[in-house]
Amino acid sequence: MEVFIDKCTDYKDTYEVIEEAFSTLGGIDDFIKDGETILVKPNLLKGSPPKEAVATHPDFIISVIKNLEKKDVDIIVGDSPAGRMSPKKLRKHYEKSDWLRIEDETSARLNYDVRQIRKNFPAGRVKKSFDMLKLAQDVDGIINLPKLKTHSLTVFTGAVKNQYGLVHGLSKAAYHGQFLKLNEFGRMLLDVNGSIKSRISIMDGILGMEGNGPSGGKPVSLNSILASKDPIACDYAACKMVGIPMQKVPTLIESDMDFDSIEYPKRRPSSFERDIEYPTGGSQPVRVPNFLANLFSNLYLDRPKLQKEKCVKCWECEEICPKDAISRKDHGPKISWWTCIRCYCCAEGCPEEALVIEQ
Repeated sequence: MEVFIDKCTDYKDTYEVIEEAFSTLGGIDDFIKDGETILVKPNLLKGSPPKEAVATHPDFIISVIKNLEKKDVDIIVGDSPAGRMSPKKLRKHYEKSDWLRIEDETSARLNYDVRQIRKNFPAGRVKKSFDMLKLAQDVDGIINLPKLKTHSLTVFTGAVKNQYGLVHGLSKAAYHGQFLKLNEFGRMLLDVNGSIKSRISIMDGILGMEGNGPSGGKPVSLNSILASKDPIACDYAACKMVGIPMQKVPTLIESDMDFDSIEYPKRRPSSFERDIEYPTGGSQPVRVPNFLANLFSNLYLDRPKLQKEKCVKCWECEEICPKDAISRKDHGPKISWWTCIRCYCCAEGCPEEALVIEQ
């Protein structure tokens, strides 16, 4: 398995680097065919300005699309952000992330189809069906465009977890409540990836995020683009590049990939030598009972904290919480720490960024 890595310091230069990534990994004909409908799946956790490094940068998306336009394909750009979905909400996310210009500058169209389907995956290790965005089944192929970011729960979020975004709306939070053990949650994420099988993952590592990601961390210049046919290999290379131990990342430790077999045809992760700040927590080194896993979460993992001055009492946090740990109070949401499972869905989905992760 190969992972392409190269330096890129400016989003204006992404077209050429992405073109080389396609060429190095087999050529554009290996990934798309004339007449196909292709879903370009970036990271759209929520609407956020590009400078905050929460969503895949619009210039990065446009450069990928322009490479795909070498073939006669129908291109749709879409994701399923956190929370309840509607065409109106999607447009707000697109507008805030500066994605509306994608339709002006390319032949691609933005997705407004919020229908869901139940997708069966009999080979799943821990989950054998998922509530998915219907669009993911309707297209011929998927191009995965993750953002290189840290994550307060899983320590790292990249190519594997980006495909979790195709799970429909509030179902993502519900699965957090179903899989309380972090390593088990990692196995579920791998099941999602097994059911989707994107054709290539191209990671936006030009402006990434460190600290308490995926939405409350700090933007950090990483000046890189990574690409691979295998999302697990892509994530491993990204973690090596920024100094995140693979033992902390549940999707890596639960994978059966032989990481020593990965080849790097352009640059190696060690070429960048940039260690970033990453959250505490991560994979549990041993299997533990649920009650100990919950105790570990309450005593060790960081907590969501309300910034009252930012809260507008929209109650999206209450709606998205998979364990009903949030109640309405005059000052805003109140979180029950013994019910909270530290999935951080509330902080990720808060449109005002009023919930932050407290260390």
